[in-house]
Amino acid sequence: MIILQRLRLAIASIMLFNALPALSSEPHNLAPDHSNYSSADTELKNFDFDSIFFDEQDYDPFSNEFLDTVGNDHMNRGPSPEIIIEFLLGLGVLNILKEPLFLHTNELNKRSLLDQPIFEPDRPQFPGLWVVGASAFANKTNRSNFTKNSDRFDSYVALTQQSLLEKLANSVNKITDLAPALSVDAAQILGLFANMTIEQRQVGFMLHCTKKTHKTTFRILAPLYYLENNFSLTPKELDAVAEVFGESDPEEEKQFRKAHFINDKIGLGDTRIEIDQRILKRPSFTLRLGGLATIPTAWAWGEGFQGSSYSKPSTLPTLNLDPLFEAITNPTPTPEGIALESIGDFALDSFDRIAANLIDMPLGNNRHLGIGGYMRGKTSLSSMINTPFAERISFCNRISLELFLPSTEQRFYINKINQQELDNYNFSNDEEAAANLIFLEEKIVERLFLRAFNTRIRPGAIFRWSSQAEYTGKRFGFNLGSDFWLQDKAKFSTIHASPVALKQIDVAKAQQPIAYQSKIFGGLIFKHKTPQNCWFISLNTDASISNKGIGQDYTLSLNFEASF
Repeated sequence: MIILQRLRLAIASIMLFNALPALSSEPHNLAPDHSNYSSADTELKNFDFDSIFFDEQDYDPFSNEFLDTVGNDHMNRGPSPEIIIEFLLGLGVLNILKEPLFLHTNELNKRSLLDQPIFEPDRPQFPGLWVVGASAFANKTNRSNFTKNSDRFDSYVALTQQSLLEKLANSVNKITDLAPALSVDAAQILGLFANMTIEQRQVGFMLHCTKKTHKTTFRILAPLYYLENNFSLTPKELDAVAEVFGESDPEEEKQFRKAHFINDKIGLGDTRIEIDQRILKRPSFTLRLGGLATIPTAWAWGEGFQGSSYSKPSTLPTLNLDPLFEAITNPTPTPEGIALESIGDFALDSFDRIAANLIDMPLGNNRHLGIGGYMRGKTSLSSMINTPFAERISFCNRISLELFLPSTEQRFYINKINQQELDNYNFSNDEEAAANLIFLEEKIVERLFLRAFNTRIRPGAIFRWSSQAEYTGKRFGFNLGSDFWLQDKAKFSTIHASPVALKQIDVAKAQQPIAYQSKIFGGLIFKHKTPQNCWFISLNTDASISNKGIGQDYTLSLNFEASF
């Protein structure tokens, strides 16, 4: 089976298991209660499935119950709405619709490159008043957090919710009895993607410049870099996928991943400006106070080199089940292939909205202006130990707090589940069958598709505390330290949507969790002095040691700077 068919089925299993009978399995025991309608199991037991999955060789216009029920005209244009509704209700689709597919719809938390500890200034003592330089860097996040405590995809989409899997399994068993070719082990397929996560790569240059006076220091820095985010499975998990769906054509798989699983772009990030003043100087201790601003200068010059960009629509698509059931009832050699291809195309549209939400990240901070203050302190070891070696070692600390001004972003939401509406809806009136079918189709779409609305958001405040010990020799030096970063939850204010939509969407699921990260960092420094200036070359690295609400990452940089 070619890769497009395999992955369409996989995505269909992930995205459509919450709605369509061909890929069903069950959640909570929430059976519909209709006063004028018999139970789902009774209807399914009494329903003549031969009228839908019939054999052309056994077709008899005088005895076939399908014709007796819906007439010759319906055979030419597929099952009637009454038949489709009866079939779906018999499979327990109404119960499945009571289960949430999306557990969360928030964007991922991310840490700005401007806040990475390896780009901290003032590690060596610069002899000149000006310092200019650039750091070539590479940053990698192997596993991103979808929620505060989990980096697994099943914490974001309900791939392993037991109640849902039970309902899906029940529906799959019923459909398998009728059409073995459409049999799908939903729990097995969904389990293949439960541990899926998101990788992030950032590669580029951090440009920086510092101007010093007697007591004042002014600094500016901005990154020029390439950003890539992609959905990721481990090699073992990829082997399990290949075992279930078969080997793939490498070129076709590459194109499929580029279209649906990868986003990349290159450009300029936000710009950080810092200015501080020395307010205390003692032989053993120096204290500086200052302010900082993060200017929203991020601009993507290009994207789609290894991946794609994804749209963020505010509308829901329409779903028409008639062609699907017509494909199933059409006695051709491979009607199930047509049906699954139709399901896969529809599901990929839903998955692309997830990609737009999770991997299509901006280079900057979504046009939010940040303003804050910081304090720097420096203590010499010689104040505690009177030796020549101690005179070359100092301890540096930096504490900062940054607040952000509100700005409008596009955020994705999912509709809330109105269980009372589903319980009380009357499907027994055949005269309203067409409207009832539209109702079911709309509910299926609401479970499967996110929609984006412009939202006024103020990001959470960021607190940082970094401390390090540094050794400054005649030609060589080093530093070693720790860094703590914390961001509060973002605040949502105005959501630009219709009153009807505002009542339907689940705002709580769209809010990001609190995030914090602890890192260790260090570097080796080489100094070369000439009559005109002093050159510094340093190799620096950092790595996360603990985190919540944000992924673990590590960074490597090679820094060149000159002081004159």
